[in-house]
Amino acid sequence: MSKGFGSGSSKKKRDVKQLYLDKQFAEAKKYYLLKNYPKAELIFLKLKDSGYENPNLFLYLANIYISNGSEEKALIFLKRALEKKPEDPKIYFNLGTIYFQRNQNEISISYYLQGIKYDPKNSYAYSNLAACFEEILDYQNAVDCYKKAFFLNKNLLQIREKLIELQPKICDWSLYNYFEDWRDDFINDSQFKGVPLSLINLKGDPYRELLLARKYFNSNYQSSKKIELINQNKKIKIGYISADFRNHPVSLLLARVIELHDKSKFEIYAYSLEREEDEMTIRLKNAFDKFSYIGDLMDYEAINLIRKDNINIAIDLMGYTKNARPNLFAKRVAPKQISFLGYPGTTGGDSIDYLIADKYIISKELSEFYSENILYMPNSFLPFDNTTKIEGKEISRKEYRLPEDKFILAAFHRIEKINPKVLDLWSKVLIKLDEAVLWIQEPPPFAKKNLFYEFSRRGISEDKIYFAKKTKNFSDHLLRHKLADIFIDTFFYSSHSTGIFALWSGLPVVTIEGLNFASRVVPSLLKNLSMSELIANDDNEYIRIITKLYEQREVLKKLKDKLGIQKKKNKIYNSEFFVRDLEKLYLSIKD
Repeated sequence: MSKGFGSGSSKKKRDVKQLYLDKQFAEAKKYYLLKNYPKAELIFLKLKDSGYENPNLFLYLANIYISNGSEEKALIFLKRALEKKPEDPKIYFNLGTIYFQRNQNEISISYYLQGIKYDPKNSYAYSNLAACFEEILDYQNAVDCYKKAFFLNKNLLQIREKLIELQPKICDWSLYNYFEDWRDDFINDSQFKGVPLSLINLKGDPYRELLLARKYFNSNYQSSKKIELINQNKKIKIGYISADFRNHPVSLLLARVIELHDKSKFEIYAYSLEREEDEMTIRLKNAFDKFSYIGDLMDYEAINLIRKDNINIAIDLMGYTKNARPNLFAKRVAPKQISFLGYPGTTGGDSIDYLIADKYIISKELSEFYSENILYMPNSFLPFDNTTKIEGKEISRKEYRLPEDKFILAAFHRIEKINPKVLDLWSKVLIKLDEAVLWIQEPPPFAKKNLFYEFSRRGISEDKIYFAKKTKNFSDHLLRHKLADIFIDTFFYSSHSTGIFALWSGLPVVTIEGLNFASRVVPSLLKNLSMSELIANDDNEYIRIITKLYEQREVLKKLKDKLGIQKKKNKIYNSEFFVRDLEKLYLSIKD
């Protein structure tokens, strides 16, 4: 049968045109792979306008726009590509990434979940999805996704750091046994993108903490130690730098220090890294000579602003804690730079000249494990606000739904400070002491569920555990300490502000002393209070001390009476003495 007139000619023309367009596409792809994006974009757009049918055309255009930051255009072409290839996981993942970068985390999550349906073994997708959940503080799903990413690809960067950081937030210690080995890997071989603070909770090892901090600093910051800044001021200018000038443990301890500085000798400056304000911020603003918000400034802008103020001594109140800006100190904002109060360890670099401690926190023989020179306070390094009030009103255990006839072990720590070794020891205490119960800060629901599970594995029933809800104000929190019998510490990251406030509230604290800074804060307080009998050297002694106080209530009463006396006369509670001693340290290094 003969074909219609001209049909062969038309088909030939179409074939020639298609061949030409395919060659154009290949050429554009070549420019794309060479990263000559302008030329590639021009050809791809012409192909699009000609009606060229190739689903990858939209993907290439989207990737070009992603690379040059044209998110809106990228979204348009990704969604066009999705119409052509609705089962392509890469398109969903690219969409998820763009929405994540725009802080539209819920939309990002939905795209990643759709993409994972088509590519369920993509470790990078799980890792990115976990980051989305982390941003919205959904730590349960974040940990679950980071775990999936880890088991799919154990070499994926940052996954281990994220698991170390986030698992404790939900009382998930399923990979805890790996943490010490991972720390050694970070020190010796692997790239480390986390922060050293997340590993301080391991068995206290100041040498390894120094090595990890040194690696972290050298990997992320370039020191400007050689820059000479000489400030000839009539008064010594002290600059405190922090993101925590608000109702935060650092400010709760430091506020009185700022108020009591000798303004005839010192000018006191604050540089706030966060704009969040509350009644504590207002109090501090009234105490500082100058209060500047630098959180929105680029590093060089913040550095120039601080240098312009001619600060003599810059105080880093954060170290490597959340929202810190170590690079400001690495580039040097003052002739002398000090780490104080907010970070319980070494920074590992050469940008911080001094670390404030006391002889119990860092003994002379342990000072070699700190990159900073140690400035020793004569008593405790921990400041205290002796205007802190505890209401005199009467309260009862019934009000707090606590058992009237039990021996209450209080442990108002951040949930992250609890680890499997702490749980093991607390469980042994609860098993040994029939009438003892544990009273801890109430964690989020999923963390509570995990916590009950971990206790049940150790033979502890739920009726042995009580939760302290968040109080409306801080004085109520301090007041409820009187309902407990003793306070039990965590290790090897002991309570710091929590510990001194427990002692101020009249509650004896039982602790274990380790070798690292983080484990020696409460022991330092107890030694200053002449209450070393509450410091254990190992697990067995920890149990023995608690058991003695449980069995010999007259000994416990004497300790509480002693705390009442020490509260009135001990120098660790005397804010005025503390400030004068702190100023002596500042004066000793001013030149």
